[in-house]
Amino acid sequence: MKSTIVFTSTLSSNLMAWITNYANKEKTTKRAIIEQALKVYQEKIRKDELKETFERAAKSSEIVKMAEEGMDDYEEQLDNLGM
Repeated sequence: MKSTIVFTSTLSSNLMAWITNYANKEKTTKRAIIEQALKVYQEKIRKDELKETFERAAKSSEIVKMAEEGMDDYEEQLDNLGM
């Protein structure tokens, strides 16, 4: 299975000029710049989604109760270990 695919798209000339200049300055490829930017963007989206999930969970009294019970169990286990 191929680990890369060919992808064709268009970019604004200003953005492409910036990518080209930055790639030359960093002595890397335009592909590497674009790939890194997409990875950063992907991570941001993942973090935003997790944050939204936790915010929804914090508003659920049932989930908060389960978390509190879990913390009580954890505290009991620490006490049993003498910590």
